[in-house]
Amino acid sequence: MDDEAAVEGLTRLGLTTYEARVFLGLQKLGAGTAAAVTEVVDVPRSQVYGAAESLEDRGLVEVQQSTPTRYRPVSLERARSRLLDDLERTGAETFDYLDEVGESARGEEEESEAIWLVRGSDSIASRVATLVGAAESRIGYGAPGPDHLEPDVLAALRDAATEGIDVVVASEDPAVREVVGEAAGITALAIPPERTPDVDTGRFLIVDDRTILLSVRATAAGGDGVEEVAFWSADSTFAAVLVEVLEEWFLAG
Repeated sequence: MDDEAAVEGLTRLGLTTYEARVFLGLQKLGAGTAAAVTEVVDVPRSQVYGAAESLEDRGLVEVQQSTPTRYRPVSLERARSRLLDDLERTGAETFDYLDEVGESARGEEEESEAIWLVRGSDSIASRVATLVGAAESRIGYGAPGPDHLEPDVLAALRDAATEGIDVVVASEDPAVREVVGEAAGITALAIPPERTPDVDTGRFLIVDDRTILLSVRATAAGGDGVEEVAFWSADSTFAAVLVEVLEEWFLAG
């Protein structure tokens, strides 16, 4: 790491560029005046005073009332604690606020006639786990292979079964049924080979006969490789029709 990388790291922790450079300069000096700081880092002398004052307010610099004024950085242990604590607190407050202002909008939008698109297996697994967690009575999940039983997904299915929800996991792959068979309360259903479509489909999810998620394997954005892409919908005409089709094709006894 060099000086610029250190400055960039400090700015990511919440300091301005001038604050980061002044703090770096004081670390090099141990203590010094504005003129001394200017000699070791790229900060105009006129900007050192304001940056040092801000660092003092943050509890990162101590000021000696002398002529000229001298500055000394606090210990790195204390600086690390102050910056990381501030970052954690700011992040928590910000996301709490975003959750608060977005709660009503999420409720309204996700219960509309919209069809939502999700890209990438990790994001799809997260959405599956969320939808499973909202189930009230019944879940049908189709997994082409064990890799579609991600830890979050499997945990959500097991939790739902524990709560008395009817959970069925269907697959043509015996390995999937073997994994599911170890979870109490989950029914493992074999999909006959003749019901496996000749397209590169991925997983499907049905929740309470009103929410549907279906994924396929598609060319990744930019044409580089293949990625899993899913669409899902809840309380919509589209969902109602597709639920009926998938129930009959994959989950019928």
